[in-house]
Amino acid sequence: MTDDDGAREEILDHVSVNTLEVEEEEEEELGMRHHDQEALLPGKSTATQIANAYDALLSKIGINWQLVVIITCSGIGLLSDTLEIMSISFAKDDISKQLKLSRQEESTLAGVLFAGMLIGGLVWGRAADIYGRRRVLLISLTMNGSCAAFSALTTTFWMFLTARFFSGIGVGGSLPIIFSYVSEWVPRKLKGGIISTVATCWMVGSILAAALAWAVLPYPILDPYWKSWRVYLLLCSLPSLLSVFIYSFLSESPVFLIQKGRHLEAIDALRRHASDSPAVSQELGNLKRLLEDENFVTPQNEQWSCSLFIKEFLWGVVELFSDNMRKTTIILIAVILPVHFGYYGFMLWFPEYIRSQSNSSHILPPDYVYKESVYVSLASLPGNIISIFLTDYVGPKPILCVSQMLSAGSVFLLYEFNSPDQTVLLTCLFNAVTAPIFNMVDVLIPGLYPTQSRGTAFGFHGALIRIVMIAATWTFSLFIDTSPTVPILLTAVLMLTSAIISFFVPRITSVGH
Repeated sequence: MTDDDGAREEILDHVSVNTLEVEEEEEEELGMRHHDQEALLPGKSTATQIANAYDALLSKIGINWQLVVIITCSGIGLLSDTLEIMSISFAKDDISKQLKLSRQEESTLAGVLFAGMLIGGLVWGRAADIYGRRRVLLISLTMNGSCAAFSALTTTFWMFLTARFFSGIGVGGSLPIIFSYVSEWVPRKLKGGIISTVATCWMVGSILAAALAWAVLPYPILDPYWKSWRVYLLLCSLPSLLSVFIYSFLSESPVFLIQKGRHLEAIDALRRHASDSPAVSQELGNLKRLLEDENFVTPQNEQWSCSLFIKEFLWGVVELFSDNMRKTTIILIAVILPVHFGYYGFMLWFPEYIRSQSNSSHILPPDYVYKESVYVSLASLPGNIISIFLTDYVGPKPILCVSQMLSAGSVFLLYEFNSPDQTVLLTCLFNAVTAPIFNMVDVLIPGLYPTQSRGTAFGFHGALIRIVMIAATWTFSLFIDTSPTVPILLTAVLMLTSAIISFFVPRITSVGH
């Protein structure tokens, strides 16, 4: 893809269709909107100038306190999603005991969250491309935090399950949008490192989930209603609500506003974000003149319509397989799915396999699971540091390939490990070498997809990952009581296959807006 073509995609006039009284007229206008976009495009030179002027402005602004607030708030949002995903695994036994759950009911606690995440990723991801990153982030994070807090107050299994399902919808929505939002506030030369910095908050959330569980769950509360797991879930819901509070003071993504033709709002957002230095003011003036001189987009006032949103949603998914995005989408699917199948399958299977094979009668201390979780989460720190400092220099593709190859090789060390402590060591090693893989995926998607499809792409790939995680959990559970050869080879083959396919990922030396 050339620079000019990439810039053209950034400013496609995705005109919003007002709800029409007659269904046939709505269909006709929707079709014209998507299939006749070429008539709405500006000249190539102007599109390139606008994209370059926007990046030049962000480069002049650099890393200021406003950008630090955006990064911090987005990190808190990602951290809150991690807490919601991991909290159930720590509190499951206590919840089951008080709510008197059967084994079958207990097994659905984690699954219902992932089901909500699957739906939330698809719906909110597309909504962010239509209605705005910030607006949808506020809704999804509010849903996440409020429903998670409500689940801590429930008294029946079905109330709890419903609350966690809607919490999962919120988590699934904020995950894809956070990276889209951050990437559109950052100059190209810093984008890989800053996205990786935000992604590191997943590790922080994992450590915080284990630390809070360690501090709260082992200590019983005598009150018949207020058990320790309720306090734990309430604490885990707070970061999500905190991020909502901070996001309410932030501006919408200027890239989204420009793409929607809302130029005055975009300039106003950038003016609040920028300093008053002469160099910044000059770049802001250059961008403003370009937008005024080339009035190629009609400002849009998005109106909600359920039927229209369904069509928009379906079209957004179909558009990922259009001529200009089909290759990228297929390659990323082939890269992302084997990695997640192998990673989640192995991380589930390996500890259970060691426990099933152990002949030791040694009883692990009560806080062992919390310590293990902290160590395993902290092990990803070196990979995160590499991602932060090297991505903008060598590009995401080499880091992705090397990390996948190291992951494939590390699983063969299993033959040398046969105790619980050694299990933690190998799990830490595996987590360390796989951490950059997930960071690079978060960098690649905003770099390879245009503005009008970025949230949809994140949500689509995220939904596929949820399906793969469920399949991996079931598949690897079949090998717990068998020889380790099959799961080891399966994990290694999946990682190597993904590494080979990664060579075909389009190279992005600077991640575009």
